[in-house]
Amino acid sequence: MQGDSSEAESSDGAGPDETVRSDRGFSWVEGEPGKLEEIVEAAFDYRGDVTILLRDEDDLVGYLANRSIGRPAPAESWIEVFPAAGGPRRRISLAAIRGLILSGKDVASGKSWESWLKKYTERRDALARGEDVENIDLFPDEMD
Repeated sequence: MQGDSSEAESSDGAGPDETVRSDRGFSWVEGEPGKLEEIVEAAFDYRGDVTILLRDEDDLVGYLANRSIGRPAPAESWIEVFPAAGGPRRRISLAAIRGLILSGKDVASGKSWESWLKKYTERRDALARGEDVENIDLFPDEMD
């Protein structure tokens, strides 16, 4: 497993305090430590696009929107992806996947309610002191 963070990596037999990394750039390819099911769960929690390395066709980039792991049977596990290039949602069997990459920007990274409130409060207080601050109106951030 590869990535650009120092979080713990999951491997077969990982302890309960070890987690699968879920930072941008993380990748997993069949044969590396970890189980595809764990990687899919981390990718589902990731809020950016993922690149799905497929066995028999071109790689697919898109947003992992849904998954069914091990229910009703492991052989029937699948993921659903909204392709970044557009088009209808695709359902892909886990058996057709040879790897996953967390490739897109996690659009919600650092945007928790607490983070927003802290930044807003700091700007509001600076404005009250007469300091020149960036706009504190409630407008969404620009997308990259």
